[in-house]
Parts: sequence; C-alpha cells; structure tokens
Amino acid sequence: MKLQTNRLLLTTLDLDLIEAAARRDTAAIEALGYKTNGEWPGPDFFEALPYFREILIKNNGTRGFDSWIIVERETKEIVGGIGFVGDPDQDGMIEIGFATNESHRRKGYCFEAAQKLMEWALDHDEVQLITARCELGNIGSKNVLLKLGFEMDHKDEELIYWKYPKMK
Repeated sequence: MKLQTNRLLLTTLDLDLIEAAARRDTAAIEALGYKTNGEWPGPDFFEALPYFREILIKNNGTRGFDSWIIVERETKEIVGGIGFVGDPDQDGMIEIGFATNESHRRKGYCFEAAQKLMEWALDHDEVQLITARCELGNIGSKNVLLKLGFEMDHKDEELIYWKYPKMK
C-alpha cells in the first residue's frame, strides 16, 4: 500500500523489509529499492519489528493499520517510520505513532506524513478516534500533534495522551 504527498512516499512494511531491518542489513534494504544512511530503523521501531511481523502474518498481509515507512520521494531514502498500533477497536479507536531519523528532523516530515496517514484512516467508516502518546519532554512530537489538531486528553508521570476525534 502506498500514499504520496508533495515530498514523501508512505509505504506499508512487508515481510522482506521487516526481515532486512531486523538484521540491520543495509544492502538488503537497498536491494528492495530504498536508500538508508543506517539510522532506520530507530530503537523503538526496531523493537516493534516482531510485533509488526506478527500482524502481517496474522492478517495475511497489510490492512494499513500497521506500520509504514516514510520515504523521501526524490532520493528514495527512508527518513522515518509511522503507523498504527493495530486495527480499530470496537469503539473505532486507533493509535498513531511516528518518528523521523535524527538527520531528517525539523523538516516537517512527521507532520506531512501523519496528516496524509490520518486522512487515509479517517476515510474508513470504522475509524472514529485517533489517539497518540508522547513522552513529557518530547517537544517535537507535542508540536506535531498540536499542529495536526490533536487535543491533550491526560498525562501521567511519563506520557501525555492525545486524541483526535473524527468530525461528523
């Protein structure tokens, strides 16, 4: 599955890319048509690879409510990751997360990618609410979520929890 913005290409992960990323095999990632400077996958994304692999196997492919990569259209370089923690729950809620490689931060890529992916998700009738969370000190994520129109729901000692209700 692919989505496109002015500067970016969003592509769902497949098993080949997950396996290459799990091995941190730059040559294998590049053989799949992407460029990488070695920053991707970041620590959190790397840790989640087995989870995303399991979802792809369970669903016999992607439904889109899983993990995507953020790719610069011009260079084909993977500049980050974005996605959902799984299919919408019984109340139509999904959780979005995103991260940009350190060398590509402060370029608006997370905002641009999240805006496009949220638009895609909200086109699905079963999606009623998008949530997100970020660490208290993560100013970049806070700014992106506010710019996207998320509202702070609550916070605890470690995280801020956000919500973005679907407009009726």
